[in-house]
Amino acid sequence: MIVKDDNLPEELYGVLADLLNRKNNIEVINSIRGEYGVLNCLSEMPQGASAGELGKKLHVVPGRMADILKSLEQKELIIRSRIESDRRVVKALITEKGRLVSKEKREDIRKEYEGLFKILGENDVKELIRLLKIVLSYYPDKY
Repeated sequence: MIVKDDNLPEELYGVLADLLNRKNNIEVINSIRGEYGVLNCLSEMPQGASAGELGKKLHVVPGRMADILKSLEQKELIIRSRIESDRRVVKALITEKGRLVSKEKREDIRKEYEGLFKILGENDVKELIRLLKIVLSYYPDKY
């Protein structure tokens, strides 16, 4: 498809940049790729996950992932243990305390976006999600 409006690509770029660079969105990105992201992943993985698996899923470098897991372990939100079949592999498992923290964070996220849902309405939010998924498919993951 050929775009007739020469300014449209630049306008789209500017709007996306404005959206992504807002303070609350930077906090969300840091949260997703940080402790909450790890807790969220682990809450969906009953068998746990290795640091490498988590890093790949969240696009976090190994050194940063090691720091996140150390912090979560110190807070007693996860435990790390070696698996019996291969003692070299260490799996992180979420604790009950970690599940509670993750649940509280999900509730905070729900509250954060209530205003947007009121402005757009449920159908437009669904349409926005649908369109953003299309945008994401345009930029395939390089990892």
